[in-house]
Amino acid sequence: MKYVFQVIAGLLLFFGAQRAFGQTDKALLRELAEENKKTVEALALYPEDTRLAILEACKYPEVLVKMNSVREKTAAAYRTLIEDFPRNTQEVFYELSRYPGLTGKLATEKSTAAVKQLLTQLPEDMRDDAFEVSQNQARTLQKIDDLDQTARRTLDDLIAGYPAPAQAAFRQLTGLPEVLDLLNQDLRFTVMVGDAYRDDPASVIRQTDSLHLAVARAHAQELEDWKKEIENDPQAQQEMAAASKEYTSAYGYDSEDYPYDDLYDSYETRRTTHYYDYYYPWWFGYPWWYPAPCWRPYPYWYDWGFYYYHQNIVIVYLPSWHFMDWYFYHPRHHYKYNKLSTHFVNHYYGHRRSGTSITMGVGEWRDRNRTVISDEWLQDKKNLSGRLQEYGRFEEARQTYNAANPKRTMSPQDFLDKNTRKYPELTSGRELVKAEIQREENAVRKERTWAPAKEPVQPRPARVPEQKPQDPKREPQQKPERPQTEKPPEKVIKQRPIEEAKDYHRNKWDETKRSEPKREPAPSTRPAPKQPAKKDAAPSKPSNKSGKTRGNR
Repeated sequence: MKYVFQVIAGLLLFFGAQRAFGQTDKALLRELAEENKKTVEALALYPEDTRLAILEACKYPEVLVKMNSVREKTAAAYRTLIEDFPRNTQEVFYELSRYPGLTGKLATEKSTAAVKQLLTQLPEDMRDDAFEVSQNQARTLQKIDDLDQTARRTLDDLIAGYPAPAQAAFRQLTGLPEVLDLLNQDLRFTVMVGDAYRDDPASVIRQTDSLHLAVARAHAQELEDWKKEIENDPQAQQEMAAASKEYTSAYGYDSEDYPYDDLYDSYETRRTTHYYDYYYPWWFGYPWWYPAPCWRPYPYWYDWGFYYYHQNIVIVYLPSWHFMDWYFYHPRHHYKYNKLSTHFVNHYYGHRRSGTSITMGVGEWRDRNRTVISDEWLQDKKNLSGRLQEYGRFEEARQTYNAANPKRTMSPQDFLDKNTRKYPELTSGRELVKAEIQREENAVRKERTWAPAKEPVQPRPARVPEQKPQDPKREPQQKPERPQTEKPPEKVIKQRPIEEAKDYHRNKWDETKRSEPKREPAPSTRPAPKQPAKKDAAPSKPSNKSGKTRGNR
């Protein structure tokens, strides 16, 4: 992973400018590399044709911004069309929208046999509901198709004046909405990439090709390490199975509701079906009730990162972002599944520069608890399990206290100050925490060598106003008084134009914050996926029920 970061740093150095760098420039660009590391890694993992389309699109960030504006309008219009229907019917509309051109064909097709034939591309368990919608809601399907066509014509108008390669790139990326989402989220990075690619496309392509190989190898090695860590610890396997069961229960999953089918019956079946390949369209977005971005369905076991075979765990991925967010949001997990928590923490320190789900989940948890937990406290493997158990009890007790005393809530540091005897391991590490935070602050100041040091400010002597001799013959000048007939001046002075602009933008930010729902970690409204079937004849993977088996990727 160290090599990956070196490649990313080199790539960002290249993206920064095409000239000879001084030490100051390199230091600043290394800092930019750290900030953009995760975005670079995410984009580098795509295949070559997608990477080339991304590079071409980055040359025209203004088009990306306009496309995102169109998406916001069309997604809102789409939701308005279907939001009065029951949730299961809305799920069918979203499912149908994943297949290009299908809604328009269903709206105009009169033959029952032809409609059923069109629906064979859907998962079998969705076909009856989709057939009912096609027969009863043809007008809504037609409006959805019209909205889709409007969005596509708008895209054609947006890109009409751009070179043919750029037009092809934008059309290709509309089929990969998660990429467009990523590019719009980090426009600073997008602009840097586009500027470098415009100046020297061959060099940027070589850099991204190199990074693609480095990141892919590093992620593959990290997955192998995770497999070995869990497969060699039966207790950790049991805890992972129990934690995944609690996770499914938390979101209302019920195995009796989802009988086994053959969508993932075998690896051969998986290779010949494409239900999971289609994305929710960029113009409509993913279902509005999803708690986190999810541009296409995934089997529920994607969140766990494993499935069952002969009652054994077979690890195929790292646990998902959503699973890790849920796991570290609840402190009880650290004493209920103590071995698993220990593996998560140890894996984090073995792959700390990785941008994968485990390192991000543990890293964000560590940062949230920086005032009571130090790296040294976590890295010391001796009795780490016991320390994590104590932390779990500590944080759960603090949350319980805060819930019962909303007007006197306590921070982790304050709560530890009041309960030092109950939590000796946390108390003993307090000096380590203080020293470590101080070292980190010093290191940040030391590494920021690109920033010019500020000069000490010399205090200026107080200036005594010169006293002029008073002329006794001259009366002191009186200020003119406002006539009583005039309206007194307003107390509020009109702001300068620049201040008015600031206030306007501040109001717009506040308006955005008010309109956007606050995201709580691991919310409980996530759609319910299926439970695995108990089948020992062959390696099997459970069904991906559309509208019910949404993973997070």
